[in-house]
Amino acid sequence: MRFGTAVRLLVALAACGVGLAAADGKEINAATDRAFSFGPMAIGQAKDLDHARAEGLGVVPTSPLDTYLGGVLAKLLAGSRVTQVPARVYVRASSEWSAKSTADANIYVSLGILLRLDNEDEVAALLAHEASHVILGHANSDVVQGVQQRAIQLSALAVDAQRALADATGNSGVAGGLPGGGNPRVEDQSRALLLNTTLLSPSWTRGQERAADRLGTDLLVRAGYSPHGMATLLQKQKSFETERAANPQASSLDQQLMGSDVTQQGQRRVTEATAKYGATSELFGTLAGAALNRTQDWAARQADEGSRSHPKTKERIADVQAYIAQEYGDKAARELQVESWEAAKEADGTVDILENYIAAIEAKGKLADGDIAAARTLAKAGLSGPTMTHAYPNYVDAAVQVAGGSTAQALADYEAALSGPEPAGAIYTGASTLLLATGQRDRALEVMEAGYARLQEPPSLTVPLIRTYRLLGRQADADRLAADCAMRWPTMQSLCTGEAAGR
Repeated sequence: MRFGTAVRLLVALAACGVGLAAADGKEINAATDRAFSFGPMAIGQAKDLDHARAEGLGVVPTSPLDTYLGGVLAKLLAGSRVTQVPARVYVRASSEWSAKSTADANIYVSLGILLRLDNEDEVAALLAHEASHVILGHANSDVVQGVQQRAIQLSALAVDAQRALADATGNSGVAGGLPGGGNPRVEDQSRALLLNTTLLSPSWTRGQERAADRLGTDLLVRAGYSPHGMATLLQKQKSFETERAANPQASSLDQQLMGSDVTQQGQRRVTEATAKYGATSELFGTLAGAALNRTQDWAARQADEGSRSHPKTKERIADVQAYIAQEYGDKAARELQVESWEAAKEADGTVDILENYIAAIEAKGKLADGDIAAARTLAKAGLSGPTMTHAYPNYVDAAVQVAGGSTAQALADYEAALSGPEPAGAIYTGASTLLLATGQRDRALEVMEAGYARLQEPPSLTVPLIRTYRLLGRQADADRLAADCAMRWPTMQSLCTGEAAGR
């Protein structure tokens, strides 16, 4: 199986975001022997996973690759001084360079990173770094909670007041609460802060990142891997950051999953194709583009704020290399484990999935270049065999179909993904947008409300649902959900209220 060509086609985004903390000797020696316990920012592993499913194209359905990654993680955790860590690995259906861990000990790594790694040592380094954030309790630390704690307190008070008023006036249920009359506990609402979403995941401090890099290196060595796996992983991240900086027009489809089905260049192609394919295509592009622009502007501001305290990758590389030289000079010649990683990718039940995702990724690239014919062929290849109902290839094919003017086939793609094992957030938003564009208003709302309920009312589907209510003329529902959003996730207040007002 040849991954080289496909890997070069991947658009790199360094969302792993990692950095520095100082200690004499090995980082692991500073750890305390104890059993793992969940901190105050945890919302429950199942709910956290549902919220991850709601972000973009969610997770890749279960495959033997999950078992392989779980085995690597188990070896790493066996060397930890913190025992009974209930961490699990999930592969995100994304071609971007991203990885994150949450307060619920869930670890999410993108398919885009995995396709770029050359050996098991780099795979282990990726998991070791994220596991170290979990072991060290970074998501529950004062530095993360400090900025948010006042918002949590205010949120709890506001929700209590709202519920009390609703009970006093007899307006409980849909009008006083959430769609469907849900009345979740205040602590669940406030803890579901954007901490556990892609758009507002915490930006670790330099100290936290350094500690995770160093502890991750310690775990690597204890598990029998080369410490240089951490350094080469970071070097790959840096090279992709450089590549992307040199090509500012490059834009991943995954960046645009809050309401659009095409890349930025692809969106332009949709507009250009309107003369050929009519107003339906234009309406779809307009609806998607307007929603996308508001969300991306807001997300960019959040990312900029987080990056100010975030270490640069080159700083991390220098620190890790110095740490390895100081603590693990005798392990420098340890052989990298290439064959086991290649075997994992070639295993039955995995190889076809990877090949099909690569075809879908290549289709996305062709679409961005305006080559709809080539994109169509590749997109269909991505939908063959085991991935016929997977979110990512269906989403890409829907984008290709829209660009070619075939909204009926695009809707069929969305319906296939909705019936599949992992109907992700972008499927719900994309399907609803296209249904609105084709006049199927009731079905559009049905899809959005179903996704919002199925994925446990995630922050990332709140804005699309507000938008749907507003576009359908249900302004009271849009305003109610916007108000609830502002109380449950204070940092989203301006985004939610702006969407409800059509700004």
